[in-house]
Amino acid sequence: MTEDVRVPGAPQTREALLDAGASLAERHGLSGISVNMVVASAGVAKGTFYVHFKDRSAFIDAMHARFHTNVEVAMAEALGDLPRGAERLFRAFEVYLDISLQNRGAKALSLEVRSSPEQDAMTVRRERLVEGGLADLEAMGWEDIEAAAQLLAAMTREISALEFDAGHPLPASRRALKRMLGL
Repeated sequence: MTEDVRVPGAPQTREALLDAGASLAERHGLSGISVNMVVASAGVAKGTFYVHFKDRSAFIDAMHARFHTNVEVAMAEALGDLPRGAERLFRAFEVYLDISLQNRGAKALSLEVRSSPEQDAMTVRRERLVEGGLADLEAMGWEDIEAAAQLLAAMTREISALEFDAGHPLPASRRALKRMLGL
């Protein structure tokens, strides 16, 4: 996992850099953005980038981490006291899909970095989300819950990619996922 450097008292600059990267990634994809583009878009000096991030890899990892933090916070709020089971699991999938659409730049990075050095850290984050659904699948009486969770997560990521390409939610895909959960 690539470490990034954090500077106390400078969270706004760090967030501005991450916002700039997300915006650029949405328009140009991962391979189309450079540190120079990010700092120009954020309106900061190139040295400032390296105060906040060890290198470009650490920056990409930070973008993915921020995306997953947003997903986890939104899920915690949306799921609240819902009982374990299909409805709760589907709501978690909907939150993931909605956050993906709201954070298109970070999602573009996530789609493109599958073979990059950041993959290990990103895999850990994705696995953490998958593990969150295991108790729901167990409550639903599913066997082989680990395999089922992986397959449902892969399906949700595919719906996310399709929605990313469309630029909006795809109700039919979401309904199909809901039906597969028995709802």
